[in-house]
Amino acid sequence: MCNPDTERTNDMTRPPPPSFVRLLDMLNAIRQRSPFDTLNADEGLLLDALIVKWHERDDIMVSEVMSDARFGSQPTAYRRIIALRDKGLVCLRTDSKDKRVKFVEPTQLARNYMASISDGITALRQSPQTV
Repeated sequence: MCNPDTERTNDMTRPPPPSFVRLLDMLNAIRQRSPFDTLNADEGLLLDALIVKWHERDDIMVSEVMSDARFGSQPTAYRRIIALRDKGLVCLRTDSKDKRVKFVEPTQLARNYMASISDGITALRQSPQTV
């Protein structure tokens, strides 16, 4: 409950925000950059999961993503992959040995997004008072 008798802290005397507040501010700023503001929550979740998978290994099969229950049914997961492709964040590469197998790969736009997250985290670590 708010106490109206409590004196408000002057912004000049307010301590720097804690790390989690600065992290949330930084992530919000990154998400608001075009074209990321056009992603819905499910597409953002998928892109984030793909970024983690790309860090672990290069070849991520479309069928592997489609079978992950976090992304809904297989047709829903595929629609989300296609939505990311249409927004220029992923591309689909056909396997050279088996034309039925497709891989999801990051585009330069997705790589730039990953770099901006990395740069933001580095800035957050180096400057305790700014985002």
